[in-house]
Amino acid sequence: MLAHLSGFVIACFGWLPPLAIYLAKRNQSPFVRHHASEAANFQITMLIPYVFAGVVFFGLGIFFPNLSWIGYLLIALVWILSIVFGVIGASGANKGTWYRYPASIRLLK
Repeated sequence: MLAHLSGFVIACFGWLPPLAIYLAKRNQSPFVRHHASEAANFQITMLIPYVFAGVVFFGLGIFFPNLSWIGYLLIALVWILSIVFGVIGASGANKGTWYRYPASIRLLK
């Protein structure tokens, strides 16, 4: 459950705690391994929109300062998306179900 919830607390570095949990517990429990890998995969996938939103934010801030709020809004939307799916994943882990994020790149198995 901690692997899912840590993602939105640290924002774009949210992949570090689930990856640490995955590396520490992957041989001890298949359930923890599954949830830690799912959380890490999702948070690594979320890096793509975070980077895009950051580029938009800084690009608009440099060239069109009056429109930089668009990049800030994108960053906030990605963070909210991370919160929603993190809470859903944590709820699934707490209930003992095998939750899979609907859209994530599967790097860790």
